[in-house]
Amino acid sequence: MIPIEFDQLLEWVGGTPVVVAHGSAPRRIRQVVTDSRRVEPGDLFVALPGSRCHGSRFLSDAARRGAVAAIVGPSGGHCPGLTCVRVDDELQALWSLSAWNRDRCGAARIAVTGSFAKTTTRQMIHHVLSTSGRCFQSPGNCNNHVGLPLSLLGLEPDDRFGVFEVAASGPGEIGPLSDLVRPDAGVLTGLGRAHLGGFGSFASVVNEKRRLLESVSVGGLLVIPVECLERLGPLDSRHEVVSVGIETPADIVAMNVEHNSGELRFQIDGRAFRLEVAGRHFVSAALAAVAVGRWQGIGDAESGERLSTFRTAAGRCRVEQALRGTVIDDSYNASPESMLAACRVLSEWGTTGRRVLVLGDMAELGEHAADCHGEVGAAVAASGGIDRLWAAGWWAESTVAAAIEAGMPRESTWSCNSVEELVDSLPALLEEGDTLLVKGARRLRMERVVEQFCRVEP
Repeated sequence: MIPIEFDQLLEWVGGTPVVVAHGSAPRRIRQVVTDSRRVEPGDLFVALPGSRCHGSRFLSDAARRGAVAAIVGPSGGHCPGLTCVRVDDELQALWSLSAWNRDRCGAARIAVTGSFAKTTTRQMIHHVLSTSGRCFQSPGNCNNHVGLPLSLLGLEPDDRFGVFEVAASGPGEIGPLSDLVRPDAGVLTGLGRAHLGGFGSFASVVNEKRRLLESVSVGGLLVIPVECLERLGPLDSRHEVVSVGIETPADIVAMNVEHNSGELRFQIDGRAFRLEVAGRHFVSAALAAVAVGRWQGIGDAESGERLSTFRTAAGRCRVEQALRGTVIDDSYNASPESMLAACRVLSEWGTTGRRVLVLGDMAELGEHAADCHGEVGAAVAASGGIDRLWAAGWWAESTVAAAIEAGMPRESTWSCNSVEELVDSLPALLEEGDTLLVKGARRLRMERVVEQFCRVEP
């Protein structure tokens, strides 16, 4: 973030100082934070309303950690030693500050959305663009109405590129977020059934993702999986549209795709690419990174070399070796499409031991939950390469029942009502040489299964 003078702050948020600490306002703001635990000396603390409590309860904590000012709502708020600025809407003030920082940083902005693989795609694009200049990316999972403006505030004047995730769990969310980013390029990872409980229908999901593509500046780049083009309908002819596909006609095509136990190989226009990632589904993210790289003048040879050093983040198909065997940690989150991809990854994994799929529930599917969990169970049985299915959660029995109905032996399955029970039972279930793939909704914290697996001794 560009340091902001206090007078500029008042102008941009339309605020009024209601309490001035020590008789004078601070001269300059260093950073903007919304979590008092992350405050450092010189910061501005924005006291946002929350579902459980209001941020104004933490003004004293922010002051103790060195905040020099705070944004508070219409009801005010004050704290000794802290200059408080009253605004009509605390969140809008945060958005105004992020827009101010966005307009003062000249970075080309790339926005990534989709029903799955947003983080991996964003990270691969960042990895490639970093070869051509300083590149900023959204930290962690900062992709919603609070996280995205905080991400934009992370841009600095020396950044040449900024890569941002844009997410939604219901209709009407992506439009305002996309308008805040004002992207020069938009990347769609794919269309799937994530958050169907909030969207209500797949058509609503499609319409929401399309909104980001419509927000891209005239003349900007759109990167779209070729299988999504028909569903999206006509796109603005003033954009440069680049389709990407796997062994199917597209502008950028991956051919001869091979995956072997954590090593992915493919070719683009005859050039070989090699990535150390677990699964064929990473090809699409790599194709998007190549497309954005070409847009910025980065050749395929350079992109390929850069992608060969890419490593996935924890919880996103990261492979870990433990005393009892191998774990493919895909625990971060789950949607129907990513669950089906996980089935394929594990069924193709080269090992002499058992291939064990460990699943938690998928979340936010609404009335579609039963069908989606049943579909996953049937896919496990149909894969032909998964030896065991262990499931935990509300939908565990339904998932297992669908697998048995589709032909998986009952004795090859196990289910329980909670992840805690699964963690406790894991040592007795394991055999030496097992390969586990662990996946489930974020709220289930399936990483606890990974941690337990890595602790179990032979």
